[in-house]
Parts: sequence; structure tokens; C-alpha cells
Amino acid sequence: MKLIFVTQRIDEAVSYAERRDALDQRWAVLLEKLGCAALPVPNHPKTAAALLERVRPDGILLTGGNDPASCGGNAPERDETDARLIEYSLDRSVPLFGVCRGMQSILLYFGGALERISGHVAVCHDVSGAISRTVNSYHNWGARQTPSKLEVLARAADGVVEAISVKGRPIAGIMWHPERVSPFAQDDIRLMKAVFEQGDSL
Repeated sequence: MKLIFVTQRIDEAVSYAERRDALDQRWAVLLEKLGCAALPVPNHPKTAAALLERVRPDGILLTGGNDPASCGGNAPERDETDARLIEYSLDRSVPLFGVCRGMQSILLYFGGALERISGHVAVCHDVSGAISRTVNSYHNWGARQTPSKLEVLARAADGVVEAISVKGRPIAGIMWHPERVSPFAQDDIRLMKAVFEQGDSL
């Protein structure tokens, strides 16, 4: 069973005066379907770096939640943790898959920019391109242009990029949430396996 490092969203538990890392339990279930085990990574960059050196994951999953700082988000420790994990993936050729914010982190890492968009929250819509299907959508920020090192795999009808891969690397990202689909979509399972099992760029 492959071991996948999984990032977590940051939640503010105001009544407890706690800033918490949190992970949807469905991620562990979905990764198990792929023959993988989820290992949540804390949003503490030094700890994440130490874990990378000691544990050496078979893959990395950047999950959704929290806007990046460039979009007004207030989770700098998560921004830095995502960046360190992307750097590790590139340095060691470790497969990496980004979902929603995770895909945004990939875009930003390679020099892309995000813009405020409408009509992409709590809806389903079609995407077309190398990936053509109906997907869910839960994001307020998106990109219409991508850096040269990225390949666009799918766009929404309004031109917003919905799926990407990094050319020549086992790195891909999607803007929809496969963990929120019940039952899990076989298309999503195949897409994630293309990264985590084969380790080939899409």
C-alpha cells in the first residue's frame, strides 16, 4: 500500500481559542480505493520538512480549503507547507496531486495568477478538453491563463481552467472535489491512479 502525505485545511475553533488542522475523513476512504494510505501532514513547515526526510512518501495530495494569501487568505503556514511539498515533489520526482486549493497552489508555485470568479460555488458544471465530464465546483478563485510549464487538461465553459498537469512531471491538479462525490467517480479514481500508481505525467 502506497503512503500518501495529505495536507489539511486550517479551521478556527473560536469557542475553544484553537487554530486547528482538519481533514475530511472521506479522503482516507478515497485513497484506500486507490490502494493508498493517507498520512495527514500538519501545517507546520519545519515538521513537514522533517517528515519528508524521515518517512519518504510515495505521493503527496494537496487538498482543498483556505484561500491562498494572494487571494486574501489567512493561512500563511499552509501556503508555506504547500510550497515545501511541491518543491519536494519536483526535487525527488514524487507524484503529487492537487485538489481545488491544491491545484491553485501548483498554479501559483509556477508563477500563475488567480482572479475572482463567479458561478463556481456549490454547483455542478461541464468541463471540456482532455477531460470532458460534469464536475462539482466549490471555488471563488480561478485562472484563465497558465504558465508555460503547465498543460491545461480541462476548462469550464467560461474559460476557467479546471484541470492541469505539469509537463514532464507526475504532477496534476483539478478544481473539483472527488472526495465529495458519492459513490466516488471511477473517472476520478483513474485520474488519481495515473499520478500515484504510474507516476507518469498526464
